[in-house]
Parts: sequence; C-alpha cells; structure tokens
Amino acid sequence: MNEKVNYWAISVFSSRTMWFNAANFLVAALSMTEIVTLIPPRYLPLQAAVVALVNMWLRQVTVRPVAMIRPGETQPVQVARIDPPSPPTVTD
Repeated sequence: MNEKVNYWAISVFSSRTMWFNAANFLVAALSMTEIVTLIPPRYLPLQAAVVALVNMWLRQVTVRPVAMIRPGETQPVQVARIDPPSPPTVTD
C-alpha cells in the first residue's frame, strides 16, 4: 500500500497559505511588547481564532503540494496514493 502517484507542485511563493501565515507571523511578531505593540494583548486570542479559521478555510481550497521553485513554475513530485475511506461496517 506504499504506492506513489505523480502530482505537480507549485512554488511555495505562489501559495496563499504560505503568504497568509507569513503575514500573520509578522503581525504576531510586531505585537510583542518587546518590539512594538501593533495589537493590544487583549485581542491576541481573537487574532489566534481568526488565524485558525482562515487556515481551516485555506486547507479546504488548497490541495496542491508546494516546492522551493520560482513562482509560475511547477515541479513533479511523488506523493503517497490515498484511497477513499471504506464505509464503516456494522457489527451486532
């Protein structure tokens, strides 16, 4: 069951998920009281909740692997084949 299939990766620099998380990292870093308080500490739990929700949404709309290549290029990669889950069995 270790079958591999070919898929095409996009550039990590074209990934919406990567850019969203990089921007969130910047906001979080700038919110540290040792640097500059961009977001007051009382709003950090809300920011974390928004980040979690956006990451769940991005997971739904992003299905391609990423690679360290130039934007606009693709690269073949091998990924493990995943079969659909089997239906649950009913036992008495």
